Amino acid sequence: MGNRLGRPAALLGALGVGALLPLSALQPALGAASSVPTFGNPTISGVQGTGFEQGATVDPGGRIYTSAPGSLSSTISYINRSFDGGQTFKWVAGAAQPFGKPLSCVGGGDSELATDTAGNLYFSDLTLANMSTARSGDQGRSFAFSCTGVPATPVDRPWLATEGDATNGGSVTMAYDLVPNVVGLPDPTCATSNRLVLDRSPVADSALAGVQYGPVQIINQPCNEGIMGNVEISSAGGVKRAYVVHDNQNLDSILVGRCDLVAFTVSATGYANCQDVVVTHFPGFITGANFPTMAIDRAGNIFIVWEQARYDATTGNVTGDTLLFYSVSADLGNTWAAPRQLPTPGLHNNVFAWPAAGDAGRVDIAWYGTPAKAPKPTTTNPSHGPDSVSGDWTLFLDQSLNFTSATPTWTGPIVASEHFVHRGSMFTLIGGQNGDRTLGDFLQMRAGPFGEANIAYADSNSIDEFDSQAAFVRQNGGPSLFASVGTVGLHAKRLNSVQVSAHPATFDSAGVSSTNQPNLEMLGSQMSLVNKGTVLQIKMTVADLRSLAPRADAGGTTLLWQTQWKVPSSTDPNGGKYFHAYMQSINGAAPTFATGQNAVQQEGGGLLATYPGSTPVTGSYTATAPGVITINVPIADVSEAGPLNNTLYSVTSASMSLTGTADGPNVFGIGGVPFNLIDTTPAYDFQGN
Repeated sequence: MGNRLGRPAALLGALGVGALLPLSALQPALGAASSVPTFGNPTISGVQGTGFEQGATVDPGGRIYTSAPGSLSSTISYINRSFDGGQTFKWVAGAAQPFGKPLSCVGGGDSELATDTAGNLYFSDLTLANMSTARSGDQGRSFAFSCTGVPATPVDRPWLATEGDATNGGSVTMAYDLVPNVVGLPDPTCATSNRLVLDRSPVADSALAGVQYGPVQIINQPCNEGIMGNVEISSAGGVKRAYVVHDNQNLDSILVGRCDLVAFTVSATGYANCQDVVVTHFPGFITGANFPTMAIDRAGNIFIVWEQARYDATTGNVTGDTLLFYSVSADLGNTWAAPRQLPTPGLHNNVFAWPAAGDAGRVDIAWYGTPAKAPKPTTTNPSHGPDSVSGDWTLFLDQSLNFTSATPTWTGPIVASEHFVHRGSMFTLIGGQNGDRTLGDFLQMRAGPFGEANIAYADSNSIDEFDSQAAFVRQNGGPSLFASVGTVGLHAKRLNSVQVSAHPATFDSAGVSSTNQPNLEMLGSQMSLVNKGTVLQIKMTVADLRSLAPRADAGGTTLLWQTQWKVPSSTDPNGGKYFHAYMQSINGAAPTFATGQNAVQQEGGGLLATYPGSTPVTGSYTATAPGVITINVPIADVSEAGPLNNTLYSVTSASMSLTGTADGPNVFGIGGVPFNLIDTTPAYDFQGN
């Protein structure tokens, strides 16, 4: 299903045991400008942690942050960061390795991130009883935080938006639900009523920006809140306003709440002139897959998108496809255009749609879609729409450069993830929350500094289908959301190898970074087939391998140099395999080599990614600076039934430190030990012959 870039088979055979070939010899250059968005290599942004409903934000300097909740019982939500445009990710330096808890309060329920114009990072982490809230002014190395950031309880599902520099005259708005509905949705009886609220920070003391929020502003009338989508702030029309999109309690209406942002001396909540406007009402249909979402372009045009399916309220059956619909307001939310269906030809079920807007009329929409249909309902087997589907779900993007037009044009669904990312069903309100929740409740997309799409999502194709990997992909070509940019021209898709320049490789934990670790500094990675195609040979270039001994501040006495890759399958019930191979040295001793599949270990009630080596293999290294590690993996040890093609996807090399040994059994995806991530290479795809 992915976009493949072919290379001559002869080149693969030429990749012998010598040094890595120059990147220019293996990496195709960007060709002529594309008329539609194109994407680079998907990156595993969560080598540690999990990918469950990963969110994202991009700061003005192009730094990318993503977050994913671990679980309430683990008290941990993970924050990843990329300082090279999404090519590599690690936990923020303020996370305590190897478990990943940021230096803030307990959380793990729902997580959300935002950044302001000064590059401050804001973090909200749900505990149900309250919101753990935090702000970092140093890219996640340290946090000012509160364990009771909002003046209400119980609460659910935070979303954040900023205007200006919140520590210097600007503010942060949080949208969330107060006293969440415990009956379940849809709820035509309105037995209990959610209240959608906005909450603003700081009230007076700029040192508490994003840390302590003011009194709540209730937005909705009783029964008019099912679950809200994201909140956005716009200054169009000369007035700063917060907008939040939501559905109603019966899941058959879409509404948009809005409030003017005013001084706290004018209003105790910092909001005024609040309204909740009905966009559309669709009896006989149902929404909730899982949030309606919105984006506002630079001209103030508001774009909202939601999922909708035909529904029999008497039987509770979903009786039609789950499709995407959108509406537009060109007058600051006063009136709304008649809803239109977003064209998704060939896709019968579509969920988790998320838009990002740029200049006037320019918008991208990302979502998961599948050509599979939900089964028709019977008296014994009800149909829950997406929650009853047995299909392969892929990350798609659709783009319009004129969504405000009377006749808008769309590119049609474009595969952003190279291959499908989940096999099975989804977990949605449309389906009564009866499906597989491995991917969580949403994905997120943000426009980057070049008007490019940056998408944080999840990929569950592995032996641990129940615990998805955090993934990220960035647009590298095609039209920008910014007219001044015109065409995006970023990193070409990498094939067969990658090389990077010298850079610091540090053990970052609890706000402290080690000295540079040259024997863990990853400079390159390469794959080839040898021995007549029976052995996958992996080469990793490291800055200095004259000693394998860990430095005192490396974070562990065992060092690991590892390469991992994805193999989607057309027949594996889990969607595919996630293999790895590594060289390991304990206390600087002679290395050993092993291969295996990914696994998890429990941390509280959450899960940590691990990579146990369950099968010994052969390898070698050069004790030089730079040095080259060579690992020879028999194809029989890393084969997958029914692979989609001959491509190994998202190949990533990394260095790690740990205590003990990474060697050990993998029992149905359980095993391994927690580790510290030191350095990673950008991802590439390998195409064998």
